[in-house]
Amino acid sequence: MIIDLHCHYTLSAARRPDIERFSFEPHSAGPDSFIAPRAMRQLSFRGLRRLLKISPRLPAGDELDAALNSVYDRHLLADGPIERSVLLAFDHYHTDAGLRPPPPQSRFARGGDIYTSNSLVRDACCRRPERFLFGASVHPYRENACDCIREVFAGGACLLKWLPLHQNINIRDPRSIAVLRTCAELGLPVLAHYGEEFTLQTQHRGYEYVIDALDVLRALRREHSMPPFIVAHVATPVTPFGDDASWRMLCDALVGEFADTPLYADISALAAWGKLPYLWRVVDRPEVHGKLLFGSDFPVPLADPLLRLMVGPPWRRIAESPSWPQRFAALCRHVGYNEIVLHRAAELLPNVGYFSRSAPIAAR
Repeated sequence: MIIDLHCHYTLSAARRPDIERFSFEPHSAGPDSFIAPRAMRQLSFRGLRRLLKISPRLPAGDELDAALNSVYDRHLLADGPIERSVLLAFDHYHTDAGLRPPPPQSRFARGGDIYTSNSLVRDACCRRPERFLFGASVHPYRENACDCIREVFAGGACLLKWLPLHQNINIRDPRSIAVLRTCAELGLPVLAHYGEEFTLQTQHRGYEYVIDALDVLRALRREHSMPPFIVAHVATPVTPFGDDASWRMLCDALVGEFADTPLYADISALAAWGKLPYLWRVVDRPEVHGKLLFGSDFPVPLADPLLRLMVGPPWRRIAESPSWPQRFAALCRHVGYNEIVLHRAAELLPNVGYFSRSAPIAAR
C-alpha cells in the first residue's frame, strides 16, 4: 500500500458543532480550522489560490471553505498509485507559558498562521475511511499534553505532526521530551519539520536545526524510549543556495549513528520550486532510501514548468493526472526512487486500519 503521509488539511473559518470531539477541543474553544488574516494576505497564499483555481476575492468563510473542500476532493481522491493520504491536524501556536494567542494580524505578531483541530481531521477520516488516515497535532506545551496524545492515539491517530520553528516547540524542553516518551510508549511516530520553512512564517529560527532533535533522540535512545521520528522534507533548505547543514547532518545520521533506530525522513515538497534540485540529490543517495518515506506536502504545488523541461516527454504522461500528489508519486518512480520509499509508511504507521473498522470515540 502506498500512503502519502504528509497532506495538510486546513479551512479558512470552519466551525463544526455536530462532530465527535476530543475532550481537549471543546466546541466552545473556537473554530475547528482557520487561516490567520496575516496568512490570507501573503503573496504566497494568494498565488496558491490562483494555482488551485480559487477566486482571490473570496473572503474567509463558508464559500471559501466549500471551494477548498472541492480542491481537496479533486486532488486527494483522484485515482493513481497513492491509496491512502494522511490528513494532518495543526495545533495552535503556544507561548512558553502555554498560552494560545489569537490568529495574528501583522507580520510582527506571534501566533499560528493556520489551525486545524484534531476533531475536524478525525471526522474527515471517518467520512472517507477508505482514503484518509488521521495525522494528529498536539503541542507539547498544551496542558495535559501526554494525556491528549493518548486520547488521539486511541481515536485513530497514525502520527503526530510538529512544526517547531512556527509553532514554538523547543524539542529540548522537558514537556516536549515527555511527549516523545509517550509517543515511544504508544509506538506513535512523530513527523517534525527541521530546516528552513517557506509556507508559514518562521517565528522561532532557533528551532530550525536538526541537531537539536538528534541530540534529544540520542538521549532517548540510551534510555530505550525513542519514538519513531520522521524529519519532514529530509531537512532540505528552501532554495538550492540555502543553509544545507541540517540536510547533510540528517543524511549522515540516517545511515550512520541512527542507522539501526527508527529515525526516518520524508521526501515531501521535493518537487516544489525551491527544493526541486534536491529531488535528484536525494535520488543520488541510494544508501538513504531505506530510511525515506513518501509524502507530498499537499497543497504545496509542484514546479510543473521546470519539471516539463527537466523530465522531458515522460512528463506529459505523468501530468495527465489532475492530482498533484499522484503526479509526485509517479514522478518519484520515474526518477529512480527505490520502491521501498513509497511503501515504507504502510509498514511503519500504526492505526492504518482503524477507520475501516468504523470505531467511534465517546461523545463529548
